[in-house]
Amino acid sequence: MAARLKYFIPAIAAAVLLAVPTANAGLLDPITQLVLPKCGSNSYPFSSFSDSHAYYGFANNGFESGTSGWSLTGGGYVGIGNEPWFVNGWGSRSLVLPSGASATSPSFCINLLDPAIRAFAKSAGANGNLQVQVIFHGLTGNLTGILNVDSMAPGDYSTWQPTDRVSSALALPLLTSYAQIRLTSTARSGNWQVDDAFVDPYICGVG
Repeated sequence: MAARLKYFIPAIAAAVLLAVPTANAGLLDPITQLVLPKCGSNSYPFSSFSDSHAYYGFANNGFESGTSGWSLTGGGYVGIGNEPWFVNGWGSRSLVLPSGASATSPSFCINLLDPAIRAFAKSAGANGNLQVQVIFHGLTGNLTGILNVDSMAPGDYSTWQPTDRVSSALALPLLTSYAQIRLTSTARSGNWQVDDAFVDPYICGVG
């Protein structure tokens, strides 16, 4: 029961803040910024794929600055090739993950409701899945949790495709203040390519 409360308390706190009358909102600004931070400019990169949620792109989310901000292991690298819809603007690069390679993104803003991530992926002969994890950190940079959120099969990504909308499902550990994405190829051979990753810092309907 204690473990379940740990995950539900942030959601309850956020719901309470959303219910506060506008006249009193100013009194709660410091708390609101912790629970519902302003994460940056929104766009609608997946609107062509029947996804009307608003997302923002964190630093170097399209790999046009090479590996800047990303931590790569196991032979991962930034190569040539962009997702064909150019939802992040014109680009020519993408992340390449050979067998066993992993890439961890720069830190990005989230809040305590229900953050979701989405990107574009392509299996370049990979014979295993692409694993997606979300890594949660506290105010001091301490690790607060790792969530295994999706595993993508190569058969679904023989060409560039938008990934599933990957949600944390209200599973943020208490006192989490920011997060990272970790992408890992579990293929024995072949490569995965990933491009233009975006974050919806909270799922609260359209916009």
